[in-house]
Amino acid sequence: MAISQADRDWFCDRLRENWTSLYRLARSITGSDADAQEVMAQAAYLAWARFGQLRQREKFRFWLLKIAANEARQLCRRRGRTVPLEELGTEPAAPEREPEDHSLWQAVQALPRDQREAVVLFYWEDLPTEEIARIVGAAPGTVRVRLSRAREQLRKWLEVERDG
Repeated sequence: MAISQADRDWFCDRLRENWTSLYRLARSITGSDADAQEVMAQAAYLAWARFGQLRQREKFRFWLLKIAANEARQLCRRRGRTVPLEELGTEPAAPEREPEDHSLWQAVQALPRDQREAVVLFYWEDLPTEEIARIVGAAPGTVRVRLSRAREQLRKWLEVERDG
């Protein structure tokens, strides 16, 4: 199936609009800038290859983030990736909308992967729990529990940092 120039332009524009979101999500899952960039490239390739299958263009962002989340998890499984605690202190940067308090972003990066994914998608990407559930492959109630546990853990960590 041939894709028109207008469709190519539309795809490229939407990809550019969502590039930061892709990075943030991929980085939160993989724990590595290099792996996040690899995931972004693979997600862009797969989205382009499957573009003809996208039935509702208004869902492009959700569709693209789901592809990226799946690719990031696959990469982690293939590599058996775990992030040593020493790497967490390297202050990974969150492009755009970076928190004014860098300690918050560091604390988010130290959360377990499932909680980290939920926090990034909810607070940085402004997605509702129902969409997050579809992206991560969990029930909406599970996402809400992950967010609750993450908030509690972040609250504890940040209180210790403030007091100590």
